[in-house]
Order: sequence, then structure tokens, then C-alpha cells
Amino acid sequence: MLNVNRENNMPNITNIVYNKEKERYWIYVDGEFCTSIRKRTFPALKIKVGDEISCEKVKELENFHWKNAYNVKSWEKEKVRLDKVKKLIEGIDPKLKVNIVGFGADTTEYIKNHPEESGSPDIEVVINKSGVIVVFVEVSGTENMRGDSYWVRHDKIKFIQNHPDKDIWIILHYALPEERFIFIKIRLEKEYKISSEIIKNAEEYYVEFFNGDPEIKLFEEFKSYLLQKIEAY
Repeated sequence: MLNVNRENNMPNITNIVYNKEKERYWIYVDGEFCTSIRKRTFPALKIKVGDEISCEKVKELENFHWKNAYNVKSWEKEKVRLDKVKKLIEGIDPKLKVNIVGFGADTTEYIKNHPEESGSPDIEVVINKSGVIVVFVEVSGTENMRGDSYWVRHDKIKFIQNHPDKDIWIILHYALPEERFIFIKIRLEKEYKISSEIIKNAEEYYVEFFNGDPEIKLFEEFKSYLLQKIEAY
């Protein structure tokens, strides 16, 4: 074990060991095992042997990396996307109402917690009078659309496939260069190819979709789907 000079009596990272099999870094503080950090997030945390930091702080950096990586401006843009999708859906038929139910989806406050399951949808679409849930919708996207493909986080797709009892759509919203809504219906039985991207110095996993893929639906298809759901109730 590497010894570090601790004249100021502050906690220090005394050793970092990479476990290739687990793809995680073992972090030791003051000679004791503290926690492990995912390989894909480790570079973004920018910690090293000798750093003055408590074990609790190391755990916090790992547990809330993505919350720390995205600031309030990012959350504000996400809120704009939610509002846009809400207005779009409620404009389809006055019988429809959108409730925002995703963990922290309708706030820009920092929440030191995580949802019960990663990838759960942001909104539920209900019939106004009865409150019956028609569909769930996961809202995503970026302010600026780059390229000609659509990227969806893998955990969102995994959630949909793990919950076949929930009727879930994905709607992507892009503001620039022109406003666009992309409607995606995931196939429950399909095994999707996972790609990775470096986002804010950490590795994130995505599934890439293109125009012409069977999962990509037109607005009219989504609209017709909702109207049929209303008629069914």
C-alpha cells in the first residue's frame, strides 16, 4: 500500500487499484478501502493518489457524477423539452392530460437521490375525466441536433424492455437548427446494438436510430395511436 504524508491530518487517497474483470477502480482512503468507481466515470472525477478528500466525498462524486456534470442550465433546457412535449400531446385532443412523473423531471433543484430504477419515463398521458393512463413517454433530445441519427440512452431502452406491461414511447425534441419532434417505439424483443460516447469526460451508452428504422414513427402515427387509445376507453 502506498503511504502518503498526512502532516495536516486531512484524509487522503492513499491507493487506487484497477480491477480489469469488474471494470472498476478500487479507491483507498487513509489506507482503508473506501469504494469502487466505474471505469467509464473515473476519468471525469479527476481524482488521484495524494488528493485530500474524504471517503464520503469520493462516494458522492461517483454516486452523483451525472448530476454534478450537468448544471442548472442543462436542467432548464430539459424542462423546456418537457413543456414542448406536454403542449404537443395535449394539443392532440382536449380529452388528454399530461402529468410529469419522472424523478426530478419538473424541477431544476439539485436532488441528492436517485430514482428507484434508471431510465423510467418522464410523463404519463391520461384521459382527463377518468384519469386512466393512456401511455407513458420518455422525453429526451438536445438543444442542437447534430448529424442525421438519433441517440437514446441504453438504460431508457432497457427500462422499456423490462416493463412490457407499460406502454412507453420515446419523444426526442430538438430546438435547432429547426424545431423537431422524433417519435420512437421500442421493440420489446429486439436486442439493440450499444454504442458509447464520451460525454463530459465520462463514457455513456447509447443506441443509435436512423430515419427509416421501424422504431421511428411519424407524428400522425403517434397521434392516431393516442386517439385509438382514447376510443378504447
